[in-house]
Amino acid sequence: MKKLISIKETTLLLLIIIVTASCSTAQRATDVAAIRVPIAPYLKMTCQELATEQNGLVTQAQSVGAQVDDSYRSDKNTELVTWILFAPAAFWMDGNQAEASQLASIKGQLDTVQEAQKVNKCSL
Repeated sequence: MKKLISIKETTLLLLIIIVTASCSTAQRATDVAAIRVPIAPYLKMTCQELATEQNGLVTQAQSVGAQVDDSYRSDKNTELVTWILFAPAAFWMDGNQAEASQLASIKGQLDTVQEAQKVNKCSL
């Protein structure tokens, strides 16, 4: 006869999963919101300069986004191991805030460059 999982065991398992998944402050690149930057410096640029700036920022965003995602995966794996081996240490994990902040800034710059291209009536 098969033994059914009791409600207590199921509840405990769900609690462990929720706690494990929610402690780290690490973010995925897609979850990072853009930080708004002033448009004034970009309005002084030509359409060609804006296009060059945009290309550089896209490349930078892809690179930093990959770092954010790598850091996220690493942090989540470390968190899981920490919970298994020594649970209190999981509360001292840093996350990937430095990389996420850098990506947020780049995303904000990209948004502003695109806005400046619209204001300057650059053909996209």
